[in-house]
Amino acid sequence: MARSVRTGVIKALASQKVEDYIWGMPESQEFSAVQGLMNEFQSHANHEERWLSSYKDIANESKDPLIRFLLGLIVTDEQRHHELTSRMISKLKNELARTRTEGLSRRVYEEGGKRTQLFSSVERFLEAERKGIQEYQRLRKQSQGLYRDVFALLYTTMIHDSRKHIGILEFLRRKLTENRELPRKRKTSHKRSAAKPPSTER
Repeated sequence: MARSVRTGVIKALASQKVEDYIWGMPESQEFSAVQGLMNEFQSHANHEERWLSSYKDIANESKDPLIRFLLGLIVTDEQRHHELTSRMISKLKNELARTRTEGLSRRVYEEGGKRTQLFSSVERFLEAERKGIQEYQRLRKQSQGLYRDVFALLYTTMIHDSRKHIGILEFLRRKLTENRELPRKRKTSHKRSAAKPPSTER
């Protein structure tokens, strides 16, 4: 199976190189890297889809409601992962179709007041997630031993989710900060250029 997947990736890359040659499009290093990443994403999505099918089969065949419930949680996560991977692949395809040699956009764009409002919201969300983790940890401790420790397990997964949310929010805050500092740098650069005396050389 791994060999067939690798063969498919190689064929896809070879096909794209032929297309580039026909259209006379130079292949930048960034373009090659993104194209390779897209194929890796696709290979992972195919592999993940097979595991998702196995989880569903075992959950459906089990007569124990607890097993079905817990495997159902995994199935829900795997479905979300598969959807995210598909969206990332679609995004990469759109970028490659739109441009061949230009750099890909990595900034979070929001105008003035909206950016400030979003930044404040992100700070509030971070505080809420951190407090939520403390509350989940307290509830997990109190629920140990109940319902075969399933409640404690569920609170553990909630803690993991909240930590994941914190990682996402911190990433977003970092990008918003970068975007907020960029206009300041441009303005400073513009002032320096304007203050520079004109050259008197002939």
